[in-house]
Amino acid sequence: MVQISKKLVVKESVTVDNARDLTNALDVSMAEYYCTQKNYEKGLAEYKKVIPYLSQNDQRIAIGRYIEHSLNYGGILVGNSKFPEAIELYRELMKLEGFPVCIYKNIGLCMKSIGNADMAIRFLKQFEELSPDKEDVYIYLADITYTDIKDNLKAIEYYEKALETKKDNFSIYNMLGHLYSTYYQDKFKDKQIYYLTQAYQLAPNNRIVVKNLAYVYGKFHEQAKADEFYAKLMYLNPTHSDLHSYGAYLVQHKRFAEGFKFLQHRFQKEDLKNASFPQIFNNKKRRWNMKYDITDKHILVHFEQGFGDSIMFVRFVKQLKDMCGKITLVVQNGLYDLFKDSDLGVDLCRESDVASIKYDYLIPMMDLPIVCETNPDNIPCPEGYLKVPQELVKEYRDKYIKNTKKLKIGIAYEGTLASKETDRDISLSYLYPLMQMEDVEVYSFQVDDLTRQMDIVPPGYEFTRLGGTFRNWEDTAAAMKNMDLMITTDNGVMNLAGALGVKTFGLFNTITEWRWFKVTGDDIAWYKSIKPFQAPTSRAWDVPINKIIEEVKILAKNKIAKDKTVKKTTVTKKVSTTAKKTSKPATKTKSTKSTKSASTAKAKKTTTKK
Repeated sequence: MVQISKKLVVKESVTVDNARDLTNALDVSMAEYYCTQKNYEKGLAEYKKVIPYLSQNDQRIAIGRYIEHSLNYGGILVGNSKFPEAIELYRELMKLEGFPVCIYKNIGLCMKSIGNADMAIRFLKQFEELSPDKEDVYIYLADITYTDIKDNLKAIEYYEKALETKKDNFSIYNMLGHLYSTYYQDKFKDKQIYYLTQAYQLAPNNRIVVKNLAYVYGKFHEQAKADEFYAKLMYLNPTHSDLHSYGAYLVQHKRFAEGFKFLQHRFQKEDLKNASFPQIFNNKKRRWNMKYDITDKHILVHFEQGFGDSIMFVRFVKQLKDMCGKITLVVQNGLYDLFKDSDLGVDLCRESDVASIKYDYLIPMMDLPIVCETNPDNIPCPEGYLKVPQELVKEYRDKYIKNTKKLKIGIAYEGTLASKETDRDISLSYLYPLMQMEDVEVYSFQVDDLTRQMDIVPPGYEFTRLGGTFRNWEDTAAAMKNMDLMITTDNGVMNLAGALGVKTFGLFNTITEWRWFKVTGDDIAWYKSIKPFQAPTSRAWDVPINKIIEEVKILAKNKIAKDKTVKKTTVTKKVSTTAKKTSKPATKTKSTKSTKSASTAKAKKTTTKK
């Protein structure tokens, strides 16, 4: 048995207290060691276990170190995109009394990263309320509001607050210029140019700033300035999206030859988002480079994206036909019947059948203006080039169109999501006055009522929904040929109306889509049957709508007068025809008697002479 010296034995109370103090000190030391060795999980766990047993002063020091290491670890988790783990870590810190206010900001940014923008804003606003250093949080709030909430107006407010103390931050100036341009369109021109100019002075070689300045000057038709900044953009390693934007600017300012060539960068744009082109365009070897002779070649012309684009650019195939041996046109299923009956003079093919076709070269449909050397003065077939069989027009009329003498108006007030992003749509409520006009019938051509506006039209506003009857675009065309007038925003329906030569009133915002270089006068150049009505300022739709209403009143009045004239003429013809039928026998009898008398007299005279 081992003997223990009495000298080594101490009083029990002293032994326990000293041992506890040493143990706690040891635990704190090991917790600190693990954290300094980046083993944060073990180190922080040790801190959590020991902190409750420390003296008040030691506890305050340990909590400070625990928070510091937790923030460091949280930064590592965020850097590795482990946002839920970081949120859990920060949540634990919120249980501590006097936790740092930056936790609100950190949680907010993590919530943004996992897609919960609403919760992110709640935490960031809490940080804004409590923190004396608000500059960064305004930037965070602005970024989230812009990218996630899509509230440009609120984003402008936050960026302007951040700018109060960060006047040397070119990025804030650039974002404000961009947001003013996007949200206000043609309004606050001075602010748009001021903010972007300030950004340019701070970062003269920033590609995005230069591009934004070029765009804004182009938008306001200051071509000299726009050309200056687009020229500089060409030296700043421009992206495909930059070059595509330059092409759009050139086309809108009537410089077709250069513009459509730059628009070819559309296939490589970095910001295509959800837009996608047919896979066949990835085969660059089959794409015609516009250098090889195609006199005897078989050319495949392929659609690209929207129906409106196909309708607009199919006009060029007849010109191309004169340059090559054979053309096969690939179209969307919904357009196949319409194009087939329009006698385009080329072979038609659906996308599903392309694999079985042997061809020499491929041409994307929107490259045809380059091939045909198109300019604003020689646009082919502006009077119309698509047809729909008369029997289909009549069949559709008999099934769906009211048999009245009223002025029949077709309407389309919104297009795809792309048209919403460019402010081309209007509210259906603007067209309510048409629905109350006594001599007018309104027919809606909306197939996809994205905003469900037709479901909430108040009682008393009469209109007929035709969209549900359309199986394809040929049905739409047949319905359209039964209208006296189309009223539509910039969308596929408008393009179809122009391609059919149907009388149309086209609604355009102040800032138009790139292809519409002419929105004044009696037509829009691409289509002679479309008369443009443009908002004087962004979204001021009431002005062009009021003009349209007045013109519709005249058209309705003229149609009534014309119908009365036709009816009167018809009645007159019927009366005249009846009178002729009644008088002809009497006239014939009289004429016969007169002739007979004259003959008798002549015979008598001749006999006497003899």
